[in-house]
Amino acid sequence: MSRTSRKVRRIVARVAMRPRRSVRAHMLLDDDLGLDTLDRLEIVVAAQNATGAFVQGENGWQTVGDVIAACRAAVIYGECHHGADT
Repeated sequence: MSRTSRKVRRIVARVAMRPRRSVRAHMLLDDDLGLDTLDRLEIVVAAQNATGAFVQGENGWQTVGDVIAACRAAVIYGECHHGADT
């Protein structure tokens, strides 16, 4: 399991008020975890703080795996973008 995956699962678990070990990538944010739009925004802010990258796409997220993929993409894009500026 990657560091990004662990961070995201920890963030989602905190927002959903569940144990981190119970949060899996296949879980639905709405149905399985009961998260709403405000919870998604809380995840975005926490993920941005944790990764240092601009995380977006929260309206299209269905599963915890979607959040993990968005964070990975943000980190990769941020590193590539940063490297292009220097």
